[in-house]
Amino acid sequence: MFENVQDAIAYIESRRNKRSIDEFRETLNKCRIPMKQKNMIHIAGTNGKGSTVNYLRSILNAHGYKVGTFTSPYLICHNDRIRVDDVPISDEDLLYYINKYYDVIEEDGLSMFEIDVLIMLAYFETLDLDYRIIETGIGGLHDKTNVIDPIISVITNIGMDHQKQLGESIYDIINEKMGIIKPHQMFITSETKGTILARLQEQCDAQGAMMYVVPEYQVSRYPFHFRYRDMAFTLENQGIYQVTNARLALTIASKLIHLDSTLTTPVIENASWKGRYETLPYHERSVEIDGAHNVPGIKALIQTLRVKNEKDISIIFSCLTDKDITPMLDMMLKEGYTVYLTTFNDERAIDLSNVESRPGLIIVDSFMEALKAAYVKKTHIVITGSLHFISRVRKYLIEEAKK
Repeated sequence: MFENVQDAIAYIESRRNKRSIDEFRETLNKCRIPMKQKNMIHIAGTNGKGSTVNYLRSILNAHGYKVGTFTSPYLICHNDRIRVDDVPISDEDLLYYINKYYDVIEEDGLSMFEIDVLIMLAYFETLDLDYRIIETGIGGLHDKTNVIDPIISVITNIGMDHQKQLGESIYDIINEKMGIIKPHQMFITSETKGTILARLQEQCDAQGAMMYVVPEYQVSRYPFHFRYRDMAFTLENQGIYQVTNARLALTIASKLIHLDSTLTTPVIENASWKGRYETLPYHERSVEIDGAHNVPGIKALIQTLRVKNEKDISIIFSCLTDKDITPMLDMMLKEGYTVYLTTFNDERAIDLSNVESRPGLIIVDSFMEALKAAYVKKTHIVITGSLHFISRVRKYLIEEAKK
């Protein structure tokens, strides 16, 4: 049992047990925590999950609905994962639930992610929520969030990522992601590749689910202009990839409620997501941070920089050791960017000694050293990579700005 939330969170984050989804389901049943709750929406995908959750939550909030969200990882504090109307679960509530279920956590050997899902479900059940939007951790079929019974399942896109956990081929990853599709429900995707869409349609047919595909929308100029039905939107200070995420969220919302354009347009246009092409001050200048941590993410970031016609770019990059770093470095260096490759204080962070030097690549021990070097060169600085990495950089930049 814990007397303060800091000790409780340290305990949660120390849990690294591996269990099956069936074992987790048994734990929830033992605790009498309902997995079927009012208006659940389940969102999976390789990239864009968090942004889609936030757009959808913002739209529903603007129309007067009370919305719970579950996302991961966090950027500021652990509480961020579990939110109601964008307000994180309080320290008092988090401490209450970890103490309430401490015995079963120990007895059944729950992992950090299982604890978070358990607390989220227990917390949301006590609240009068209109909608519950739940993002997967990794994958779909075996993800611990897949115990829920949603009214809509969503896949943003499918690409090569987390191969160690999900499988080496794109077909393994497709099979894992589409495991969130439930019988006789609505399924929505913004995936565009024909072979993947055909496989998703096949799964929907087998499950008797209705599939909706959000059409691709081409954007080639900044600010980013796009339309959805009778509404027109202009995105500034957001990545180009957010056009797709916004249109996906609008599609989901349109299946749930009637969209009032006077309420919808401002929340889409004024959206600002922490860690997603976010601008932060650094001394007398500013930097962008963006959680592009895989090949599709890096590709989308490069596309944004191209369309914005940004020049003289330095990128500070770091990722987890399970990522295939070579193609990501290749893409950035091919654009002519100076890339500062660094690491951070995490047991899963990349080992710099395994990376070979090459033209345009500068290997440094810390992001602070990289920031100083890029600043002296007076280049446009972009910090990207693992969300765990950019959360640390973001905290540092905010603290520096206060000095």
